[in-house]
Amino acid sequence: MAVKTRDRILDKALELFNDRGERTVTTNHIAADLGISPGNLYYHFRNKDEIILALFQRLIDNIAVNMVIPEGRPLNFQDKRSYLELALAGMWEFRFIYRDVHGVMGRSSELRSAYQQFARLSLEVLEKIIAGLVLSGFMVVPKHEVEALALNNFMVLSSWQELVSAAFLEEDELLPKKLYRRAFYQILLMDRPYVSEMARESFAELEAEYFVPMRGLSE
Repeated sequence: MAVKTRDRILDKALELFNDRGERTVTTNHIAADLGISPGNLYYHFRNKDEIILALFQRLIDNIAVNMVIPEGRPLNFQDKRSYLELALAGMWEFRFIYRDVHGVMGRSSELRSAYQQFARLSLEVLEKIIAGLVLSGFMVVPKHEVEALALNNFMVLSSWQELVSAAFLEEDELLPKKLYRRAFYQILLMDRPYVSEMARESFAELEAEYFVPMRGLSE
């Protein structure tokens, strides 16, 4: 089945935003790469902000559909791993958003609202995972600290690309995909003090899986 023009525009915009940076890509660039007229593009999207908003909605829908907390059984660290892998896929697919979260969010009230929806949904999933791991005995977290730990996890996820790019990479250099995994290692370090005695071995295996050295990035 042929892909609808609207979806083709979004797919091409996502590709160009990720490869070149959102700020350097115009609607004319998108139309030219697709081989369509600017007028055809404007029939579907009035401006670039509407394209970014639609891509943001894709990210939100992806979380809502795929990051479902299992029911009917205790959670374990494989559930945390599944969340991290889904988050990794989203961070990579929509990396232009994570590259300049504040810049994207500041473009319009609609984009700010979309980011807030994304943040609330992500925090809700993280809180449920942490609470589920506490319930199953894999973590020991005081009830009043569950929200704070989830918030710390999200802060690392949402700011990782901006932080590493600013601190270690050249201006136009893109963050290698493997270094997204290091963000999850940082999250696991925050979780470690709360891991129960019975779960320490499986947790250590998870930490080892996500460790990526930072040394040499700026050299």
